[in-house]
Amino acid sequence: MEIFAAVAQSGSFSAAGRSLNLTPSAVSRTIDRIEARLGVRLMLRTTRVLTLTAEGQT
Repeated sequence: MEIFAAVAQSGSFSAAGRSLNLTPSAVSRTIDRIEARLGVRLMLRTTRVLTLTAEGQT
C-alpha cells in the first residue's frame, strides 16, 4: 500500500519509483497485483495522465 500511496501522491509511476528506489515497471506490477487482488481498478492510466478512480480515492 505504500507504493500505491506514493503513486497517488506523486501522480506518476516514475516519480513514485524514484522516491522508493524502484523501477517504474516494478511500481506498475505492484499496482496491477493490488488491483487484481481487490478486483477493482484503482487508477486510470494513459501515456500522459494517471488519475485515481472513485475506488482509488477511497
